[in-house]
Amino acid sequence: MKPFVFESFDLPDFDVPQKEHWPAAISWEQAMQEFDSMRRHYMEHFDSPEKRLRDKNPVTFRMES
Repeated sequence: MKPFVFESFDLPDFDVPQKEHWPAAISWEQAMQEFDSMRRHYMEHFDSPEKRLRDKNPVTFRMES
């Protein structure tokens, strides 16, 4: 069995501080308000429980005798 070896990470040292991604500069409540319409559109068209059920069961199964 190999012994545990610690590898150090050579992370870059920036001369200029990196800028945050713009949504990180706003509050959570503000982000929820601004992205609400996009979230609703996504949920209605791409990830709704009804759509997942339709994708899982595209045609209703009927047992015929």
